Amino acid sequence: MKKVIIAESILQGIAGSDMIFRRGGVTLFTAESSEEILNLHRDKKANLIITEYALPLMGAVKLCSAIRGDAELENVSIVVVGDSRRAFEVMCREAGANACIAEPVDPIALFSKVSELLLVPQRKAMRVLLRVSVKGRGDDSSFLAASQNISISGMLLESDRELKKGDQMTCAFNIAHNEIRIQGTVVRAKKVSPGRYRYGVNFVNLDTKSLIIIEQYVKVQVSQ
Repeated sequence: MKKVIIAESILQGIAGSDMIFRRGGVTLFTAESSEEILNLHRDKKANLIITEYALPLMGAVKLCSAIRGDAELENVSIVVVGDSRRAFEVMCREAGANACIAEPVDPIALFSKVSELLLVPQRKAMRVLLRVSVKGRGDDSSFLAASQNISISGMLLESDRELKKGDQMTCAFNIAHNEIRIQGTVVRAKKVSPGRYRYGVNFVNLDTKSLIIIEQYVKVQVSQ
């Protein structure tokens, strides 16, 4: 059963077009504030959160940061609804949002993104070495990092190399006897111990072959 938390104001805005949330396999929770969303997620451990950029009191950026900064809460997809300015999307994605949708909400666009995120296989442990190169850095020679988990949307990495949010990288590794090269962007960065860092990386323009290989790998691991 998938658990979805949605801001009440968004649900009201698509009234009459919300059948995706009423189908079997989805349990829907509503909230009127960012704080209520956070508390609900702590209690219910949602699979997906749909919130508004300016939802009181803390707003979407602080909400995303609070969730992504908590190891017990971070494993959730987040969709933020707001205006169409590029700055809005950049701020939300840097804070850890998976997707941004412009107001007024197009129900078809929203439900398409909801279906995509709910069907993404869960991240699964994949402890392999990756060779990583970072673009636009003076020290952009490649270095080794260890993956912690992976999905078709991104992966969690650990390394002794210090990076920052927004860094763009190329990751090369082998999975299921296939060499994969993926472009990614650092969306979360955390120091876990002296000289050791953990990064959330979102994949960018994942090619079809790599997507299929990763998806099949995750499905096999989940079934074991």
